[in-house]
This record gives sequence, structure tokens and C-alpha cells, in this order.
Amino acid sequence: MLEQAKDRWLRALMYDRGLCPAARVLGAVLISDFLGNTRAPDIDALAKALCVSPRTTKRALNQLEQAGWLTIANPGKRGKPLHVALIDRPLPTLGPSRP
Repeated sequence: MLEQAKDRWLRALMYDRGLCPAARVLGAVLISDFLGNTRAPDIDALAKALCVSPRTTKRALNQLEQAGWLTIANPGKRGKPLHVALIDRPLPTLGPSRP
């Protein structure tokens, strides 16, 4: 059941064309590595894992939060873990066409 929810959330996130690529990748990392945990690594660790700057990581997190994909209860400061809650969203009605 958890795998189905994880897959549904991930597919819906990937189809959200309003998100920048960094936000989609960050969302995928959060869903694959931290589902069920309330704590994610700090901004610097996420940035290193994504090969982007901490500033890009913060922007991607903010974009995910603004779009309603997650909530950040206690925004992390450098070196402190983030407290993230993923929000379940429905799949979009339009996705990429399949051959």
C-alpha cells in the first residue's frame, strides 16, 4: 500500500509542469528516501546530493511548498534537519502521451 501511494505521489509530482526541474528532482529524492520520516537532512546535505547550491535547494523547497506538495513545519537552518510533511495530491488528468 505504501509503495502505491509513493508511486502515485511521485508520478503526480513529475507531471506538474509548474515546477522547475530542481523542485521535481528534490521532490523525488524526498519521496524515495524520506517517506514516513518527519525529518529530512539539512539544506546543505540535500544540495550536495542534488549537485546544486543550497540556495537552489531552498528555492526548490519553497516552490514545492507554495505548490502544495509539502509543508515545512520548522524551516531548517544551516546544519539543522528539515521537518517536512508530504501532501497527497491527485494525479493530473493530462499526462504525457504514450505511443
